[in-house]
Amino acid sequence: MDNSKYNKWSDGTEEGPRGHWGRWRQKSFWVALAVVAAVLWALVLSILLFRASKEREELLDHQDLLSTNASKQEAELGVLQNEVKTCRTSCSVTQAHLQTTQGLLGAAQTKLQEQQSVLSELRERVTKDMQLAGRDLEDIRSELLRALEAAKLGNHSCEPCPTSWMPFQGSCYLFSKAQGNWDVAEKSCADASARLVIVGDLEEQTFLSANTRGFGFWMGLKAVRHKGTIKSYEWVDGVKVSFSHWNVGEPNDSQGGESCIMMLDTGMWNDAPCNTKDNWICEKRRRC
Repeated sequence: MDNSKYNKWSDGTEEGPRGHWGRWRQKSFWVALAVVAAVLWALVLSILLFRASKEREELLDHQDLLSTNASKQEAELGVLQNEVKTCRTSCSVTQAHLQTTQGLLGAAQTKLQEQQSVLSELRERVTKDMQLAGRDLEDIRSELLRALEAAKLGNHSCEPCPTSWMPFQGSCYLFSKAQGNWDVAEKSCADASARLVIVGDLEEQTFLSANTRGFGFWMGLKAVRHKGTIKSYEWVDGVKVSFSHWNVGEPNDSQGGESCIMMLDTGMWNDAPCNTKDNWICEKRRRC
């Protein structure tokens, strides 16, 4: 057997010249591929290094900018801190002034309350004095009427009352037949040189009550209101009521709209809306 054609390490096939050439070409291919891969990897690395360098430069620029901004902000913070210190000092001074002012204001309020209390007492005293003066005025008026009546009895030169007017204590009274609201009644009396009746005492009231049977009559008395609330009642001559002859439960200012006073057919007084149509009583002094 010829062993020259075989080797124990061979696969049984004889290598020729073309086998060596193929292997060399295969090695060359892998070498070239490795070179290309190395070049590409070097290119990628160079690109990455370039980008990293640019990003580093940008980061350094941002760092410088941040450092600059931090310096500016630190300077501004210092200014603000100084302003806060100044403000605190000013606020302390202002607070001290405010406390002083509050103390003065408290003292002023206390004095004002004391003055208001004194003023209230004075107002009440003046109101009482005015009421007393009104009563005195009514008393004087009644005495004058009695004096005139007495003079009439001794002096027949006194002017007689007009037709349809009734005499009493130096005055003439007209009990109207017509009807109208309070303003119409007031104007009617003024046109007759008279005024709506003012009742001064029980004697005069008794005379009037005897002539009011069957009708209601407007009187010269109205409510004085302040912000819709009745404060007092005054006669047409500005004198407050001293003598009164109110009906039971009156005046009640029903529904807040009864400001004018009329005499019922019983002679008792009653408050009523001023636009109510009623008769009226005029009064005027007799001339002697």
